[in-house]
Amino acid sequence: MTLFRPLLWAAALAFIMLPLYAAAAEIRNLALEQAVELALQRNPTLRAQSQGVVSARANEVTAGLLPNPVFVSSSQDFTAGVSQLFERGSKRGRRIDSAKLSTEITASDFSEARRGLVFSVRKTFTDALLARSNLELAQQNLKNFQEEEGLNTIRFQKGDISGADLLKIELQELQFENDVQDANLALKTARTTLRTLLATPELAEEFEIEGELEFREFDMSLADLNELALRNRPDLRSVETLKKKTEADIRLAIANSYTDVSLALGYHHTEPGVSSSINPLFPAGPQENSVGFGFSFPLRIFDRNQGEIARTKAEAIRASSIAEAVRNQISNDVEVSYAAFRTSRERVRLYEQVYLNRAKESREIAEFAYKSGRTSILDLLEAERTHRGVQLAYRQALATYLTNLHQLNAVVGMDVAK
Repeated sequence: MTLFRPLLWAAALAFIMLPLYAAAAEIRNLALEQAVELALQRNPTLRAQSQGVVSARANEVTAGLLPNPVFVSSSQDFTAGVSQLFERGSKRGRRIDSAKLSTEITASDFSEARRGLVFSVRKTFTDALLARSNLELAQQNLKNFQEEEGLNTIRFQKGDISGADLLKIELQELQFENDVQDANLALKTARTTLRTLLATPELAEEFEIEGELEFREFDMSLADLNELALRNRPDLRSVETLKKKTEADIRLAIANSYTDVSLALGYHHTEPGVSSSINPLFPAGPQENSVGFGFSFPLRIFDRNQGEIARTKAEAIRASSIAEAVRNQISNDVEVSYAAFRTSRERVRLYEQVYLNRAKESREIAEFAYKSGRTSILDLLEAERTHRGVQLAYRQALATYLTNLHQLNAVVGMDVAK
């Protein structure tokens, strides 16, 4: 009892401290590559796909097993025997070849699922960065506009502006408040999607997104990207392996047309005065003890596995056509993604070199002119809307550019744009 009490207190203390340990392990900040790593480790769909590889390897074991011997016994007298099937035509080796290629296909399919998951995580993370950037912009715009509204309220009280102008300013504030709400909703949606993809309970409810929407230079020729894609894409590797498997299946179907032989060895014991039963292994007539040997095989007159041979040959032609279609689709994917990348890159450069500065100058000029009494409130509000629209469009263009970079990585099948 003396020893039990300290153990009880230790267990109770561990139970009390468990929430504190759990809280310490909570993930409150999430970076892009950290999110990718968590998804690769925790995503249940990818985990399920990985079991397909394990299952395919188990099929290799099954394919390599030899036929079991068959034990026969009869109680009419005492008869015991063993028969063994001997496969001809290298059936076992052909089965193993086909099973190994099936495993390679399953492994390539797993890599394809992994490729899609990585792109989904990176795209969603970019959406979260965009939402957070838009939220920060909307909050700053709202704060600045509220300060400006306060100044105009004082001007209205002094009689410098009319009530109609003040009302227009107050109505414009509603747009900035809507921007804050929309950005908040987009950020929550991106967080929820990330949480689903990562399937990580330690991820805090309101975790922070690390990183910024930043322009990253990247330049590689279309021909180089296409060559890398044809070399690295797991879906193409899968269908190319499928072609090899169909060829192996043809060889297996031909091997299965060979006649197998069953060899039998038996022992027969007959009590004196008791006639033996008719048995192909033993001669007729009473015997006390005897050993017999025999064999059997099917006569391949009608079934020579013609249908399976024809089916596997058709599957080989089909697999070849699928491989060609996938190869053409990959080239199309690369070309489309490359065009989208170049367009988004030029759009970002145009915003950074021209439109951002012009929108800022336009707002500053309109604000100065309005305060000087040389323009109306409508001109000021229009400049505010233009500046806000350009800022939002720039952030969207930057997010689109980063997403297109992630798309290039995905269509090539490796990280070429880091």
